[in-house]
Amino acid sequence: MTIAHVASGERRVHQRHRVLKPVKAVFNANQSVLDCVMRDVSLGGARLHCTQAMQLPEQFQLIFMAEREMRDVRVAWRKHDQLGVAFLSPPRKVLHLLL
Repeated sequence: MTIAHVASGERRVHQRHRVLKPVKAVFNANQSVLDCVMRDVSLGGARLHCTQAMQLPEQFQLIFMAEREMRDVRVAWRKHDQLGVAFLSPPRKVLHLLL
């Protein structure tokens, strides 16, 4: 962590990049799906905008629609319609996308 990160109170280990990508949160044994938008991403996690963010469990799967990939994630923080997630697994290909 750099001195600038410490001075500003920044706790992220990896640099984040702004994006605007559709993603899907999948939980409840693949029975529940919520549409979300990824607002920024880093090597360690992402910030999501999701109108029903408070309904998501502590761990779920995140499907990256454009890349046709999925990752296991854990909620790091929540605030109204946004949440930060930490990546728990490397990306893996999705054969069938949930629409």
